[in-house]
Amino acid sequence: MAYAGIDIGTSGCKMTIYNRKGEILSSSGRTYQETGDDGYRELDANMVWAYTKEVIREASGNSPEPVQCIAVASLGESIICLDENNTVLANSMLTGDKRGIDECSIIEKKFSKEEVMDITGLPLSEMYALPKFIWLQNNSAVFKNTRHIFFYEDYIGYLLTGKRMVSFSLAARSMAFDIRTKQWSQRLLTLAGLDRALFSAPVLSGTILGPVLPDIAEELGLPPGTLIAAGGHDQGCAGLGSGMTTFAEGEDGQGTCEVMQFILPKLTSSPYMIEKGIPCAPYVLPDIFLAQIELTTCGILMNWFKDNIFANIRDFCGTSGIDFFSYMDTLAAERHPGSIMLLPSFGSCGNPDICYDAVGTICGLTIHTQPIELYQAVKEGMAYQMFMAYETLSELNINPDVIRVTGGGAASDYTLQLRADIFNIPMEVINSTQAGTLGAAILAASAVQLNMKITDIVKDMVQVKKCFKPRSQYHRLYMERYDSYKQLYNDVGVKRYFAP
Repeated sequence: MAYAGIDIGTSGCKMTIYNRKGEILSSSGRTYQETGDDGYRELDANMVWAYTKEVIREASGNSPEPVQCIAVASLGESIICLDENNTVLANSMLTGDKRGIDECSIIEKKFSKEEVMDITGLPLSEMYALPKFIWLQNNSAVFKNTRHIFFYEDYIGYLLTGKRMVSFSLAARSMAFDIRTKQWSQRLLTLAGLDRALFSAPVLSGTILGPVLPDIAEELGLPPGTLIAAGGHDQGCAGLGSGMTTFAEGEDGQGTCEVMQFILPKLTSSPYMIEKGIPCAPYVLPDIFLAQIELTTCGILMNWFKDNIFANIRDFCGTSGIDFFSYMDTLAAERHPGSIMLLPSFGSCGNPDICYDAVGTICGLTIHTQPIELYQAVKEGMAYQMFMAYETLSELNINPDVIRVTGGGAASDYTLQLRADIFNIPMEVINSTQAGTLGAAILAASAVQLNMKITDIVKDMVQVKKCFKPRSQYHRLYMERYDSYKQLYNDVGVKRYFAP
């Protein structure tokens, strides 16, 4: 039998079907566009469902083995409101949507930052759902006709099965979920005038929702009785898909943004975590919590440089049939640590000083600067920034033996060796390029393989493909440059000097 993971993201969805060894049997994906301007970022839930059905139909139709169980990994924070007829009432606000900034002060009048962190595991921020709930309540009529509120994981699960269940890991992205009682916090939801009955029942990842509805199964070409299990937040699923089950392992997901995560020794909520913007997030494994740090401009920054600064090289690579990033990586790998410094906060900045109105900095340019030096500066700047964030985790007794890199960055040997040299920690790549769908598929497998521990399923389905070990001589060189990077960061900062 086979197991499938669906990954619902900000810019696309995909479904991948795996066998019991973690080998890909079939895969299908679609991309879609967000909408909005003037600080609004929205996603059409009807469009997402339509594309999700397409990838299910295509992947299941091409699989040599029937799918026994499916789980969904999805983006966090964004909600879907349905009326009594299951009609979508509004587009979903995405994480970077500016609505909710002022509403954080409404929350803080009733709950201190320490109370919010203690209940939800989250530093108070507009990126989460609760401030956006309050905005919707005060600025729209959406909730007047709302009968159900979903996140994308339980929305897809509901449309497939008719059952309303959401994983702890995704419910926790709302900033209205009590991570200690594992229930919705009515005290927090009252700030937005909402009742917790509007939300799906919180359950452990891997809990079976039920079989796919017969008419939906027929439409999508799924075997009768195909089961759906609770998945989780995409970052948690990617962590599981990387094989992260112990304190000794970390996961680094490099995509549009970059999120690095580690298992905490215990459920932790402290003023230090609030100051540094570090959440205590429920994992997709029982009673385990994660510390997460983020670089908000990762793949999106690389693409900006490719299209705006290196357009001539991009076009040359395109006409020559060469992959742009592979070409530039090969040139950069031959060089020693660069002399140009780049702060990668082009529009926003993640840990350790979270700012959603940041600016980047390039320092050290001359009329002799070559494009490859600037490319190298981007890669090194992102690595230095993540290392600066990583250093804040030492207070939480996080000291992994290895970090597994997933997402687009895992395809770059140069990036992996650079990170190993700077962090002085081995960086590993796993057998699947889709850690999110693999993690969801592992949860699906655990839902039906009741005689196996999920850690044993992980061992069967996740294999390390390659390891990049730190080089001591390069680590010393990079640490000298890192001292200069920190000085630039502290002297210049990331906030705007002038109004745009």
